[in-house]
Amino acid sequence: MTDFLSIEYQDASLLRNSPQQSRSKQSLETILRTCGEIIDESGHAGVTTAEVAKRADMAIGTVYRFFPDRIALLLGVYDFMISRYIEIALETFAEKPAETWQEAFTTLVESTCTARRTIPGYKATHYRILPDGPNEYKYQERTRAYIDAVVSLLSQYDDAPSGPEWHKRVAVAIELSRTMQRIAFDADPEGDPTLIAEAASVPLTYLNTFIDGRD
Repeated sequence: MTDFLSIEYQDASLLRNSPQQSRSKQSLETILRTCGEIIDESGHAGVTTAEVAKRADMAIGTVYRFFPDRIALLLGVYDFMISRYIEIALETFAEKPAETWQEAFTTLVESTCTARRTIPGYKATHYRILPDGPNEYKYQERTRAYIDAVVSLLSQYDDAPSGPEWHKRVAVAIELSRTMQRIAFDADPEGDPTLIAEAASVPLTYLNTFIDGRD
């Protein structure tokens, strides 16, 4: 999963300027966290460069120094939130190492739920923040990178399958879990415990069925 962090919100294709000094990095993070707070309050439609600058108590020129337009800003928020989730996952693995690929997948689900509870705006940015259109490929790039990272993580365990078909199944399992997590958090702001458990168990059953079918 550490490889996924190389696809950062500081990527030059998104940022007008990549911050080098600690003060600039702090300003960038303030901008992105402020966006998350606005998303929680009023949805993605409420995010404008002017509103972000006002809420972050900074000049609008500071926002434009990093992001040339609203599209770049929203994509920056998306990458920032997903990167923070990956950091949560890595910390969880460090504290509680998984012994099987099933345990590893469950840890990813648990980490996603933690991100939903603790990262402003993550509940929405977990999926997407822009409508379908010319920027669709940007989501596809990120989605493929995350799926590749998960497959790579699971492959570290001796009993994990491999191959193109397994890769497809993992992609479906990830999407299935995300959908079930959304239902769990729609039912309870902190996440319905029973539904969260199923957000891990149902995709795992799906993946295990694929393994059983190969035997």
